Amino acid sequence: MKVLAVLLMIVALAIIIVPQYTNCESGNEHPETINMKTSDSGAAAQYASMGGMEAGAGEAAVPYRMMKCLWSARAELIAGIPLFALGALLLFAKRKETIRVIGILAAIIGVLTILIPTSVIGTCVNPDMVCNTQMKPTLLICGGITVALAIAVLVLGEMRRPTDGPAATVAAA
Repeated sequence: MKVLAVLLMIVALAIIIVPQYTNCESGNEHPETINMKTSDSGAAAQYASMGGMEAGAGEAAVPYRMMKCLWSARAELIAGIPLFALGALLLFAKRKETIRVIGILAAIIGVLTILIPTSVIGTCVNPDMVCNTQMKPTLLICGGITVALAIAVLVLGEMRRPTDGPAATVAAA
């Protein structure tokens, strides 16, 4: 069971770390606005006419929109951190009920890891972007591994003999 716990923690670290460096905006600064020349296809003038932010002469400030893959990467933090904690708890779990609950929760987090970049938030539209070539496949593989490890935890947890409770007391007597 300890091997499965360590494997869950390693996969959780991959779910936490990989998306932070393989989303389309991982190397960019996140400015609040992007200044565009008003001659740039009229987009800046359109934003200025809609009440865009003030800019210098001949420029209009365009609000900066973050890409979907950045939000997916941030959401994977919400999936990876609890998965790491479940792996750490599995190191010390002894009761069948506790192991069962950890296995069920790990399976749910594995499914969420798959759903975040595919349907809940998504990634960029362009299939050649780094989020679609590196981040999304990595998260799909890590989510699948997490579900497989969770099923292994459930199966091996059910095969364990009970350590606490009335049945263990009667068997010891």
